[in-house]
Amino acid sequence: MEQNYSEKKPIRAALKEMEVGDIIHFPKERMSVVRSTTSTLGIEMERKYQTRMNRETMQVDVTRTE
Repeated sequence: MEQNYSEKKPIRAALKEMEVGDIIHFPKERMSVVRSTTSTLGIEMERKYQTRMNRETMQVDVTRTE
Protein backbone atom coordinates (compact mmCIF):
# COMPACT_ATOMS: atom_id res chain seq x y z
CA MET A 1 0.00 0.00 0.00
CA GLU A 2 1.30 3.43 -0.87
CA GLN A 3 0.43 6.45 1.26
CA ASN A 4 1.50 9.95 2.17
CA TYR A 5 2.60 10.68 5.71
CA SER A 6 0.06 12.39 7.94
CA GLU A 7 1.49 14.69 10.60
CA LYS A 8 -1.23 13.44 12.97
CA LYS A 9 0.79 10.27 13.58
CA PRO A 10 4.42 10.17 14.81
CA ILE A 11 6.98 8.99 12.26
CA ARG A 12 8.04 6.03 14.40
CA ALA A 13 4.43 4.82 14.75
CA ALA A 14 3.84 5.12 10.99
CA LEU A 15 6.96 3.08 10.24
CA LYS A 16 6.11 0.39 12.82
CA GLU A 17 2.70 -0.16 11.21
CA MET A 18 4.19 -0.80 7.76
CA GLU A 19 3.82 -4.24 6.19
CA VAL A 20 6.36 -5.69 3.73
CA GLY A 21 5.96 -3.88 0.40
CA ASP A 22 4.29 -0.78 1.86
CA ILE A 23 5.56 2.66 0.82
CA ILE A 24 5.16 5.92 2.73
CA HIS A 25 6.08 9.34 1.34
CA PHE A 26 7.47 11.88 3.83
CA PRO A 27 8.18 15.58 3.25
CA LYS A 28 11.82 16.37 2.44
CA GLU A 29 12.12 18.45 5.61
CA ARG A 30 11.83 15.24 7.67
CA MET A 31 14.58 13.36 5.77
CA SER A 32 17.18 13.13 8.56
CA VAL A 33 14.61 12.05 11.16
CA VAL A 34 13.10 9.46 8.81
CA ARG A 35 16.46 7.96 7.91
CA SER A 36 17.67 7.69 11.49
CA THR A 37 14.34 6.24 12.63
CA THR A 38 14.32 3.58 9.90
CA SER A 39 17.86 2.61 10.84
CA THR A 40 16.99 2.31 14.53
CA LEU A 41 13.74 0.42 13.94
CA GLY A 42 15.44 -1.90 11.50
CA ILE A 43 17.86 -3.00 14.20
CA GLU A 44 15.33 -3.10 17.04
CA MET A 45 12.61 -4.97 15.15
CA GLU A 46 14.81 -6.94 12.71
CA ARG A 47 13.22 -5.30 9.68
CA LYS A 48 14.63 -3.76 6.54
CA TYR A 49 13.60 -0.39 5.16
CA GLN A 50 14.78 1.31 1.99
CA THR A 51 14.79 5.10 1.84
CA ARG A 52 15.29 7.26 -1.22
CA MET A 53 14.93 10.92 -2.02
CA ASN A 54 12.49 11.43 -4.88
CA ARG A 55 13.75 14.63 -6.48
CA GLU A 56 10.74 14.93 -8.80
CA THR A 57 8.23 15.15 -5.93
CA MET A 58 10.76 16.35 -3.32
CA GLN A 59 9.68 13.62 -0.91
CA VAL A 60 11.48 10.88 0.98
CA ASP A 61 10.09 7.49 -0.04
CA VAL A 62 10.34 4.69 2.52
CA THR A 63 9.70 1.09 1.49
CA ARG A 64 9.62 -1.83 3.91
CA THR A 65 11.49 -4.66 2.19
CA GLU A 66 11.56 -7.30 4.98
